[in-house]
Amino acid sequence: MRILLIEDDALIRDVIVRGLEEDRQYFVETASDGQAGLRMAEEGEYALILLDVMLPGLDGWQICEALRSRRIATPILMLTARDAVQDRVRGLDLGADDYLAKPFAFDELLARMRALLRRDARNKSRIIRIGPLTIDTGEHRVALGEVEVALTPREYALLEALALREGRVMSRDAIQYRVWNNEETTSNTVDAYIRLLRKKLEAVHPARFIHTVHGQGYMLKAPMEAIPCE
Repeated sequence: MRILLIEDDALIRDVIVRGLEEDRQYFVETASDGQAGLRMAEEGEYALILLDVMLPGLDGWQICEALRSRRIATPILMLTARDAVQDRVRGLDLGADDYLAKPFAFDELLARMRALLRRDARNKSRIIRIGPLTIDTGEHRVALGEVEVALTPREYALLEALALREGRVMSRDAIQYRVWNNEETTSNTVDAYIRLLRKKLEAVHPARFIHTVHGQGYMLKAPMEAIPCE
């Protein structure tokens, strides 16, 4: 399994490489600056990218944004000494899948990697299941139980974006970026589409899947795991 590690600290880089390659299931390729890391991520086929934030040249945020804008969906685990909430939120909003603050225990790094790899394998099966909700990402079909839900292409894109971040908040800015791909739109447009999507889902299943997290954005969760967001 090929892993790309983009990290400029030679000591951290060597520790991670040795630790992962001892496992024998991982083969690690490395880059020590942002430009080289971005080029390798664009040209190579990797199961996972370990991405430091503070890098010479392009920083980790820029790399993450560039990869997602090119529709490169390789899971990204960001590694950084910057542990402020706004830094974590920025990375996740730009498309990172998880965030691990330095210093970290190597066992935690492995656990987070395994979780991301499992989730990616599940998503690549083309079927996402969240409680009674089923999303076929190949056919762009949605069902609640045995009932198919008819969605417009934009409504489907919104639902899939939320489903791929199941249980995590997605900000309005991140939704605009992922679903509208930098087209002219506003946060009011996002809110309107959320209402339309909720209405269609709740017409079939009365429980709420999409929750408003005030001041942050929206979250999709299975009804039995729902949190009181509003």
